[in-house]
Amino acid sequence: QDSGVIAANVAVIAAAQVGRPLTIIVEVRVVSEQRERVAPFKRRVQDDPAVQQCYSITGDGDFLLLLSAASMEEYEAITERLFGGDDNIERFRTSVALGTLKRSFEVPLLPGL
Repeated sequence: QDSGVIAANVAVIAAAQVGRPLTIIVEVRVVSEQRERVAPFKRRVQDDPAVQQCYSITGDGDFLLLLSAASMEEYEAITERLFGGDDNIERFRTSVALGTLKRSFEVPLLPGL
């Protein structure tokens, strides 16, 4: 940890057992990637506890979010918090995970590390 190689120690929670059975993947496209235009969205994403992961990506979208939700009604509330009223959000596309094949934060290490 002192060297920065270990970023955090976490417990992997069985989300369904704590009432959050939905894993939702959302691809977001913004109108402008200018720092000042996208900063409010980034702050909302960082502050929202339903957002488990967020990546800035290449391709058709600009961001990819992994969300945890208790229900589709909660998901609708999350999208309103994250995207509602933000004229810099061009569109977002949602996929709901039907099952989990693999979930890991393990990183393969090169020999000697």
